[in-house]
Amino acid sequence: MSNKQGVTQTRRRVGGDGGQGASYFDDMTPAELKERDDGIKAYEAIQARQDAYMERRRAESVAQQSSQKPERRGCVFAKCSKLPDAVINYTDPTGFVPVDSLSDYGHFAILGARQADSSGLVPLEIISGAVPAGVGGLALGGTAMGVAATAGGTMIASLLAGLVVFFWPSDLADSALYTEDQLRSLKQARTRMRLYVEQQADGSLKGYGFYTGTKPEWEMIDVIQFSQRGSQYVADFGDGVELIWTPAIDPSDTLGIPPLKGAPHTPPIWIFPPTKSADTIIVNPIYPPDYKDFILVFPADSGVAPLYIVLSVPGHGYHKPPDLLPAFPDAVSARPKSSVQGGGKKRNRWVDGRGRIYEWDYQHGAVEMYDKQGKHLGEFDPDTGKQTKPAKNGRTTPK
Repeated sequence: MSNKQGVTQTRRRVGGDGGQGASYFDDMTPAELKERDDGIKAYEAIQARQDAYMERRRAESVAQQSSQKPERRGCVFAKCSKLPDAVINYTDPTGFVPVDSLSDYGHFAILGARQADSSGLVPLEIISGAVPAGVGGLALGGTAMGVAATAGGTMIASLLAGLVVFFWPSDLADSALYTEDQLRSLKQARTRMRLYVEQQADGSLKGYGFYTGTKPEWEMIDVIQFSQRGSQYVADFGDGVELIWTPAIDPSDTLGIPPLKGAPHTPPIWIFPPTKSADTIIVNPIYPPDYKDFILVFPADSGVAPLYIVLSVPGHGYHKPPDLLPAFPDAVSARPKSSVQGGGKKRNRWVDGRGRIYEWDYQHGAVEMYDKQGKHLGEFDPDTGKQTKPAKNGRTTPK
């Protein structure tokens, strides 16, 4: 308390004890003022030390939590962006899965190739979309492309020697997505969408995809990395098909790949749930076990993020189907029901007395055998009957 002159006062008592007597306010003496000030300073010093201690403890706690934060470990390459962070599956109690646009999953570009250049490679040009910055030049190569490019010279101008789709997720911050370092260490990776695009016999494009959340046998695909071959970077996809990559001189260059002249129109591309109604909408769909799709990982210092790639090389190295199957003499010709991958035609089909289905593999010159329910049993040599490839889990054909 202070008096009218602003001098600090204190209560003093006179007379009596045990609560008796009187009290009054009086100005504090210099000694009392000094004692009070010393007490305040001591308290403030204690409080400052306490505040400093608590701040140090908070900093240590934050540092400890940061050091203990687990490394991000994704579990899928692509997922629908409509789903929340870290969620990769539709979980409607009824099992309903919507039809989504491919753009709901991410960005994509479609490229086509018509003729080989002087080096024997078949340069890719843009049909629609735009490739990520820094990609540079791309061309198809390999033994199969030599056949396709030669054949392309004899076909009508609208038909392509090769078709490639690149896809990459739109929300790279989603914690469900693989990191680039993860993909470098994997041989196979999971994706919640698989895509198929082909050029049909009339030159038009047909594209669609399937959601894999209800088909675990469809969700894993191979991870392919570029290897250096001389001055070129090469990704080998097997079956005589390679992708040749020439890095951009300027990483910010987005004009390195020219547009394809007279390119076919790109229709809307939808990702369907694997249902019978989707089969009716698509008409004779080809299913993921038969897709030529991969996750492509660029060199670590390239600055280009991994891409999902879909290949369609129509007619390369195709083997003419035989009239009869010598190794399976009781198999008789039947009406074709499934489509050739990338060929715009139907597979030749035979059925034997036990109901087993045989379909011609134009690419490998072999027969794919299925049981009477349409479940894949493996690939077989049509002349010797020897099994050349095992059954593919999840692969089926119409009964």
